[in-house]
Amino acid sequence: MAYKILSLDGGGSWAVIQARVLLDIYGDLNGHELLKKFDLAIANSGGSLVLATLCNNMKLSEIISVFEDEAKRKQVFSKLSFWEKLRWRNIASLTNVLGPKYSMERKMSGLQNVLKPYNSLMTQGKTTKPTLEIALNELPKIIGKPELQLIIVGFDYFRQRATFFRSNASSKTDIFSGGKYYQVSLGHAIHSSSNAPVNYFDAPAEITINQLNGNDIRKTKMWDGAVSGFNNPVLAGLIEAITNNSIPMSDYKILSLGTGTGGQAMIADYQTSSNTEIKAIFDRNEDNKLAFTDYDLTFVSDIKKMSTSILGDPPDSATFIAYSILDPALTNKACLVRINPCIKPVLNPKSLVFEAPDVYKSEPNGQELFIKLMDLDMDAVANEEVALITQLCSKFITQNTVCLPNQLIRGDGNGIHLGDDTYQKAKARWLSCNPI
Repeated sequence: MAYKILSLDGGGSWAVIQARVLLDIYGDLNGHELLKKFDLAIANSGGSLVLATLCNNMKLSEIISVFEDEAKRKQVFSKLSFWEKLRWRNIASLTNVLGPKYSMERKMSGLQNVLKPYNSLMTQGKTTKPTLEIALNELPKIIGKPELQLIIVGFDYFRQRATFFRSNASSKTDIFSGGKYYQVSLGHAIHSSSNAPVNYFDAPAEITINQLNGNDIRKTKMWDGAVSGFNNPVLAGLIEAITNNSIPMSDYKILSLGTGTGGQAMIADYQTSSNTEIKAIFDRNEDNKLAFTDYDLTFVSDIKKMSTSILGDPPDSATFIAYSILDPALTNKACLVRINPCIKPVLNPKSLVFEAPDVYKSEPNGQELFIKLMDLDMDAVANEEVALITQLCSKFITQNTVCLPNQLIRGDGNGIHLGDDTYQKAKARWLSCNPI
């Protein structure tokens, strides 16, 4: 019997890609109807925001409209005022190079305000509390599938380790706590998971956890789950499923949705090559904006690089390891489908210059639009920034021959080893092993 897992990467405003993909695959379903198609849903950061809206039983079209609403985005990404930047822990942000930009405290109220107009659970009489105040372990029954497992990833500020907020109070992976299940509200789990450090929010998220059927209530602090290495949480989701089920590996069906994989041309490698043809790539691209030429190896740039790299998905690692568990022979037949647009320049073999992909080059100002897209951070807030992501979705999901490539589980320019190189192929693979 198939066991279906939905995995949602982190990525701030870029998580609208996930909603667009789900809408294209399943149509404009309500959140609960979609979640009931899966046995486990795991999410981090921006993906956890999508999961929250699904738990709120919003239609996929409504979820997309939330991500595309600038006023709503600014409630979640509430910029620090000049005076707030003068606080000692925020002072670095005055440089506009390093330091937090947004308020942790206003993010929680912003999340509540964003979902408030869509209080569908209260309207439908499923609960008397706002969705974000519902304990995570109570949600599966409200959704209409008690056996559904929901997992949201955070990072414990004090213990300095990953925290998995689970709806399953009897999870075997949590047995080492001595059976003491600590519940947390959906809102606090989302608040934790979406609280990126250093260059984004100004403080760890403050949340409350309490022991189920006990008298232990605690307050603690959390950072984004990406800090613990789970910006792409698919591997954690698979391990959770395996430890709680005794079924063949072939029964697992996993849909892993990303939020855009950046791929600036790493021509630093080419600069030092002893091969004259390879070195020519660096020489031709020395002033090319599409190429990586930043050699500013200062202390500040190192901090910035490390603080942002934790929010990225190391190429293919999470999905590749998860795939290897399902199919150690690497036959490319297991139903682990990775859907994630690749945003990277293409090397022109004739001119040895990196250019925008064909899907961008074919339209006016396409090269310029692609450069702007590559420069976008995860916290895209302005309308013109999110418009670039919306355009990306259209160029990725399109059924035309020319489209943005899909992230492979393993493979490169020499061939596909695991996964699918276009969205349409990945969608077809998912539907072939999970007919709607």
